Amino acid sequence: MIKFFRTIRKKMLTENKFSKYLLYAVGEIILVVIGILIALQINNTNNYNEQRSLEQEYLLSLQSEFETNLKKINASIQENELRIQSLEYLLTLFDQNVLDTVNSQIISQKLAPIYGSEISYMPATGVLNDIISSGKLNIILNKSLRQHLASFDSSLNLLNKQIDGAKFTDEKLRAILYEKGSIRKIVMDIGFMDFEYPSISEKLDNKLMFESIEFENYLLGYRLLANATNGPRLFGRIKTEIETILKEIERELEK
Repeated sequence: MIKFFRTIRKKMLTENKFSKYLLYAVGEIILVVIGILIALQINNTNNYNEQRSLEQEYLLSLQSEFETNLKKINASIQENELRIQSLEYLLTLFDQNVLDTVNSQIISQKLAPIYGSEISYMPATGVLNDIISSGKLNIILNKSLRQHLASFDSSLNLLNKQIDGAKFTDEKLRAILYEKGSIRKIVMDIGFMDFEYPSISEKLDNKLMFESIEFENYLLGYRLLANATNGPRLFGRIKTEIETILKEIERELEK
């Protein structure tokens, strides 16, 4: 084709038909430009299709990750609710009249959720971190979804500050238990394990801890922290954000 156009151009120059040659040259330029534009359009279309395909992969991976995170936050909220209920009950035992009506086994059952675990939430963020760190977040076209994904980490940071504050109180409660109470008594009362050997703590009654103002103060502080953690600014906020992200991902996948 190129050889054909060159032959025509050469013939026009030989015959001194400048005006026709000029018209031909303009036409040839236009054809070249059109060819370039078509090639660019094809390339852009291919790139767009590749990005949309990559976006679908990201959305599916994010959907799986945030479904896991929703299960985890629901479990953390439920576990913390049990902790709050136990704390509320234990705070009533600083009334000696109430304490006298309660046996050791019930006290151990209420202490177990507090000493058995800490307030925590460990989300899966591998996919989200990879997308953000690689600079590929803009591949997701939904602006609202991008904003929610980008702000999720800051919500986790706020939650982690609260959890770090709760750890201090948790450690103080454990220190009181180690000094004035019996872990052995708790694990035996709840049937977690049996011991074949005797111990000096067998005769120790965990009711003695309820004579400590320090113990009451830390229990009350922990109850306030646990309640705030389950509130709309922390666990509640994380759950709402996860549910919003999942809904937006689902809408994008349905397009």
